[in-house]
Amino acid sequence: MSNTQEEYLHSLKRIKEVEDKVQVEIETHRTLIEEEINSLQKKLENAIAASKLEGEKLVEKSIEEARSKATVEAERIMEDAKKKSQSISIHIDQQTIKKIKEIFLAGM
Repeated sequence: MSNTQEEYLHSLKRIKEVEDKVQVEIETHRTLIEEEINSLQKKLENAIAASKLEGEKLVEKSIEEARSKATVEAERIMEDAKKKSQSISIHIDQQTIKKIKEIFLAGM
């Protein structure tokens, strides 16, 4: 073989070696990127799950607070009505009964 052919073959071998090396680097880089994407995906899923759980807890807390406030308000209203009902006194005599009957009958 001539010297040029040897150089040509040597050049082809070097090109092939460089191509193989670059291909390995590309595959390594691709693998690292895929692993990082998978890691980020997992972190995102965990963050979403944690946020959902926290949101549910906040809703439950809000409901409990509203229920507690409503119960306190209802008890206050009932106590107020009880006090008012104890202070009201009605004296019903025959004349008052007659007026009440007239009012009911007039409405019919």
